[in-house]
Amino acid sequence: MESYWQDINDIEKSARFIQQRMKERYHCGTSSPDPFQIRTIAGADAAYGDGYGIGVVVLLSYPFLTFIEHGYAKRAVLFPYIPGLFAFRELPLIMAAYEKLSKIPDLLMIEGHGYAHPQRYGYACHAGAVLGIPTIGIAKRPMINEVNHPGSDRGMHEEMLMGGEVTGIALRTTKGTPPVYVSAGYQTSLPFACRMVLETTRSHRLPEPIRIADQLARNYLKYL
Repeated sequence: MESYWQDINDIEKSARFIQQRMKERYHCGTSSPDPFQIRTIAGADAAYGDGYGIGVVVLLSYPFLTFIEHGYAKRAVLFPYIPGLFAFRELPLIMAAYEKLSKIPDLLMIEGHGYAHPQRYGYACHAGAVLGIPTIGIAKRPMINEVNHPGSDRGMHEEMLMGGEVTGIALRTTKGTPPVYVSAGYQTSLPFACRMVLETTRSHRLPEPIRIADQLARNYLKYL
């Protein structure tokens, strides 16, 4: 058991080193320049079984959100769940699914955090840098406890602060549902991220690209 925990500590130390080096090399933040033109938006999500996961990437047109195509992949999950390092666990699944697409998206929505991360370099930042496309982070839960809830109407929002810095927005996308937690990813700004989340959300809590990816991943998990 002692050897197991030592291995976990070594894995975490190495991953955090990589995370820091990527942060230094591939900028991610609230003041990043936004993509010039968006014609397609992808959404990524994964579902997990016993020792494996299924990653799905869905491609939709923008602004009409017409379904274009999707890719999926089933892979063993080799990285343990460590808070703050989720990219190392899920991104291999998403990359394998992403390779199945015939077109490169103009924007990728990730179910996870971007700049709203203790190291200011969450999953969405990591994914965008690796894949070379702009990303937005949309999470179901914040990484901090001290978050004010926005009003109940669609579009209402509250800033998320870490160390006195605005790192993301708690955004009400649909009246009567919990907010989502939006942050800038790779090559996107926070205002742009919030606008795109609202523009791609219909009658559900999550934007359509992520909602469809989540639904497909769960369906594949039942049958693969």
